Amino acid sequence: MTSATLKQHIEAAAAPVSQFWPMKGFVSHNPLQGLEHLPFDEAFREAANLFGAAGYLPLTEYRALHWTGRIDAASVQQALRRCGPADKGCISLLSRSLSAGQVQHLHLLHGIDALPPALFDWQVTQQKALERPRGGASVSAEIPALWQAALASLGLDDPRLGLPDAVPSRAQPSAEADLPFQRCLSDWLDETGDDGVVSAIDAQVIKWVSAFVDEGMAGWVMPSKQAGFFSAWRELSQYDSSGRLLGISAFKEKVRALPGDAETCIQRCMEALQVPEARWSDYLARTLAQLPGWTGLIRWRSENPDDPIQKHNPIDVSQYLAVRLFYEVQLVELAAQRRWGIAGTLPAISRRLARAESAGQGALLAAGANAGRVCRDGWRLFQLAQLLKLSADELGSLRQQDANTVLAWLDAFPPEDHQRVWLEAYEDSFRRRLLGKIAEHRAAEESRLERPLAQAAFCIDVRSEPFRRHFEATGPFETFGYAGFFGIPIDHRSFDSGESFPLCPVLLSPAKATLEVPRGGQDDALARYASGSRWQQLGEHLFHDLKHNPIAAFLLVDVLGLFFSVALIGKTLLRRPYAALARAARRLFRRPVATALEVDAGEAPAPYVTGLPIELSRGFSLEQQADFVEGGLRTIGLVENFGRFVVLCGHGSSTDNNPYAAALDCGACGGRHGDPNARAFAAMANKPAVRAELARRGLAVPDDTWFLPAKHDTTADTVAFYDLADLPGSHQQDLEILRRSFLQAGQKLALERCASLPGAPARMSPAQAHAHVGSRAVDWATTRPEWGLSGNAAFIIGRRAVTRGLDIGGRCFLHSYDASTDPEGAILEKIMTAPLVVGEWINMQYYTSATDPWKYGSGSKVIHNVVGGIGVMYGSQSDLATGLPLQTVNDGASHYHEPMRLLTIIEAEALVVAAIIARHAILQQFFHKGWLNLVVLDRHTGAFQRYNTDASWEAVAL
Repeated sequence: MTSATLKQHIEAAAAPVSQFWPMKGFVSHNPLQGLEHLPFDEAFREAANLFGAAGYLPLTEYRALHWTGRIDAASVQQALRRCGPADKGCISLLSRSLSAGQVQHLHLLHGIDALPPALFDWQVTQQKALERPRGGASVSAEIPALWQAALASLGLDDPRLGLPDAVPSRAQPSAEADLPFQRCLSDWLDETGDDGVVSAIDAQVIKWVSAFVDEGMAGWVMPSKQAGFFSAWRELSQYDSSGRLLGISAFKEKVRALPGDAETCIQRCMEALQVPEARWSDYLARTLAQLPGWTGLIRWRSENPDDPIQKHNPIDVSQYLAVRLFYEVQLVELAAQRRWGIAGTLPAISRRLARAESAGQGALLAAGANAGRVCRDGWRLFQLAQLLKLSADELGSLRQQDANTVLAWLDAFPPEDHQRVWLEAYEDSFRRRLLGKIAEHRAAEESRLERPLAQAAFCIDVRSEPFRRHFEATGPFETFGYAGFFGIPIDHRSFDSGESFPLCPVLLSPAKATLEVPRGGQDDALARYASGSRWQQLGEHLFHDLKHNPIAAFLLVDVLGLFFSVALIGKTLLRRPYAALARAARRLFRRPVATALEVDAGEAPAPYVTGLPIELSRGFSLEQQADFVEGGLRTIGLVENFGRFVVLCGHGSSTDNNPYAAALDCGACGGRHGDPNARAFAAMANKPAVRAELARRGLAVPDDTWFLPAKHDTTADTVAFYDLADLPGSHQQDLEILRRSFLQAGQKLALERCASLPGAPARMSPAQAHAHVGSRAVDWATTRPEWGLSGNAAFIIGRRAVTRGLDIGGRCFLHSYDASTDPEGAILEKIMTAPLVVGEWINMQYYTSATDPWKYGSGSKVIHNVVGGIGVMYGSQSDLATGLPLQTVNDGASHYHEPMRLLTIIEAEALVVAAIIARHAILQQFFHKGWLNLVVLDRHTGAFQRYNTDASWEAVAL
């Protein structure tokens, strides 16, 4: 096989595994991103086979949602029409008729499933299933007679009579059993026995990968990392005794004999397993899918070669596969020898399993023909008759041909097809309620303030929606929604930080860097800050070294035990006072320094900063700054009637002892706080030269309008302002009004949030609720400081008038857009191809974490173990958890986040939206493959139209 062909196999195998970003900048993403080219349902079926993960809620949960009214009957009927089987066929029963649609509707609601033969006696004797009606059926004295009528209709005997039962003949077994699709030999051995081959391979691979990708948590650094993962493993594993303990003979010699490059090693391993080349792609795909978390991290590292850590310690999918396949070859050989005394190759194991099947060692001997049909067909007909409320006479009148027709209707709608219908019904119920609210709200006339005191641009984040609603209610204010990086992709370095971070969606790559630098005239303050900073760094390094020293670690507890006990008591029992005291202590030892953001391009030398060098050019030209400001204002429709303030309000979260802190920050800023972007936008917009350039472009901003950067803390519901040193004296009194309004809005929102926060006291005042959410921000023991974006369900692109004053439950991303200023859809196109894409990623991250918290999510925080500074494992060793914790999406056993696909509502012309979709493959993928739902709102008529997967439109009836 050529190297190019092998690379193609590897690339195809890696595609289904989504990249995983390290947790310091958690990026919400669709874990099935590599399968988004498939229709939604097909992709989740593929993932269920490959990863063993569930893409839908259990059918019992969907049915419970229906019986409690969350999914209404009209939505079920609509979903069956859209996603169910065709309603074809009808039969007659005495005085009534029965259609395929009726049967399949009952099947969906109640589950008319075959009974495993082994459970027949238990159902009869313990559950009294032939004496009592099933759930959903009415009480009837005819249950025994109904059972006999069902059997008679199909020409079957009652198994309780003990009559002889014929055993069906079996087909002649083949000489070799087939390796199941997307299964490795290690999987096959574990599924047919109890060898534990996969777990043994996992343990070895996790040990080596976690040591290699560690980003500073480990006390001892893995040697030889600069040579790459495969080379480092090949060098060091020769001294690892675990290979010999696993039973691998001549382990050191086998490792030493491996070729020096990973791809050659992969080829030799696949040849040693004797896997046909036609199966290489699916075999390698399953190999990578056995630990999708670690594979996803490795994919991210390999596809970001400019990452400083990847530059110095390279790792890629090929190197990972080479190591894993080495253990696969050795441990499969060992297991095959121990169990059967044969070689661990695909042909040898296939022949052995085929003989086992032939000898009857598998569970292949079918039940008797009559008993099998009774449990499969008779049981289902009996269940259906109860749900239809048929009498024994009516069922007895059913001809065998008609009975088989009814069973064929059930076969045409198997349980695995029910899930997509239930999801559609789930979404339809939400969609009709939300659109109904918007339609009713539209009756109120839009009122534009004469001149607002302030206009505030918030992130489109769902948590901004309720804050905006409460803020608007406090005074003469308008709010807008804009992606939280405010259209300015930057690589930012904070003051006294050793590392820069990209602050923009991961779809973009910053071309420029910005620096936070001290303002002038602060020599004394800078000297005090530098002194305190040096002492702090000394203390941190000393503590770190002592803690990881095998001898000093024991003494450290005795020496500093009293100090830590004070901190323990304070952080546990006196959270807010302790946090205030800690902040005061930090200010005492590290006096705060007033800073500014450098946004201008220039030739001046970069100020001294610690850490990694800054590789991008700094700052922006005047024209670039004007482009950013103009683009932002026109995107949200703020082109006239400017207020005294235009507040650029980024957001971030404050939590303690939370590895998932970045998951609560701004997704549009790459999982980080958005205040640097807000400061950059405001600094540009306040420049007289930029204002003059905007005026030349037809966008006149009044001289007394001030752009004010701020940040909304989504946990504590507070708003902090930045760069107040630049604020004109004429705006000081207005600033105080603004402060009070933000405080009032935060208090009201805190009270609203506390109603759904577990553990929050009842009957609080707004001020008490505000204090409570503030205490959660500093509570190191809480597993749920806030709900984050849990509950997200819709993405609304349109004027604020569509939702202003409407309580939509903090479930909608709100992006401001005015179609009247964008007749060609150029602005809308940018919104749909960037912010909407990020919204889909966030929605799918929450969706999958709710449908399968342990495979797509990250399970319970109770057993999390932070590894390498890059993620968490379960307990001492597991796959890298890539999704969200159970506590983020669930409140106990109930789903706080309702897993639904994102509903996109756009206030624009349908033709304009359709044209945009036709120009972009990613949008066609989202809307034609069913990953997003789309509805457009006609601004003039108020009519809604739904976009279908075949690119057609249909009117939405409310």
